[in-house]
Amino acid sequence: MGGFAREHRNPILYAAFGAAVFIASLAATFPYAATLSALLRPLSLGFSSTGQGLSLPLGASLSDVRVVSLEPTSPFEIESPDVTLAPALGALLLGEPGVRVHARLYGGTLGATVYGKGARIGISFALSDMGLARIAALRAMGGNVLGRLSGKGWAEVEDNDTAATSGEVKFHTDDLTIQVAEGFAPIRLGKVEGSLKLARGGALRISRLSGHGPDGTIRGQGTIRLGPDARQSRVDFALTIEPSAEGRKRLGVLFGLLPHPPGPRPYLLSGPLLTPTIS
Repeated sequence: MGGFAREHRNPILYAAFGAAVFIASLAATFPYAATLSALLRPLSLGFSSTGQGLSLPLGASLSDVRVVSLEPTSPFEIESPDVTLAPALGALLLGEPGVRVHARLYGGTLGATVYGKGARIGISFALSDMGLARIAALRAMGGNVLGRLSGKGWAEVEDNDTAATSGEVKFHTDDLTIQVAEGFAPIRLGKVEGSLKLARGGALRISRLSGHGPDGTIRGQGTIRLGPDARQSRVDFALTIEPSAEGRKRLGVLFGLLPHPPGPRPYLLSGPLLTPTIS
């Protein structure tokens, strides 16, 4: 083997140099923003940025990036000041559109791959330490949420049909605090973990939800039947709340508004997602 390499050193070097030039040229001319926009469009998401530069060794750096929902009844927006894009391996070797994404996101980081294969559009991601208080969409919905969110998962859409979506997400929070309404003490849930699975037909199954914080523990599971927007989605969920001694003292007024005292007996949430009945 060593003799072959010595005898064919120059052809090997030329071939390696040619391959390097080809990959560098392809990466330098790769239409990152256009490809990502085309991949996100079947997911009803729009993509924009204010500037683009080169990111070595292969890729592009975008500034002031916005990803927004194209559905007028489902407002949604994510902003990042700095996003790095690079062609995914399939885009370079197989000729299939695919982009790897790394972004600074609300104090944390997001790494993702968005890809297309035939009529299927997919995304896989890993999220670390995103600050919930900085998300405008949560504030717009009236949510006063503090804490950090991390997780990983994937999702796929086939034939531009959201009903054919499938996916799975695992997540956990740190220092999660929720204020359900003005004038009530915030609920300190601390560390919360969960697993979600999106099945074809629009059923989001929450197979595991558990949390433990200064105000007590929670456990839950159920299903959200997704509609065209949040107002048309429906929930069927069982939630158990077992407060700590401190939680009972701090949240007594809030617990007094519930159908029964917190404890081993679960609360059943059913009906429209934004206005469910609780029993």
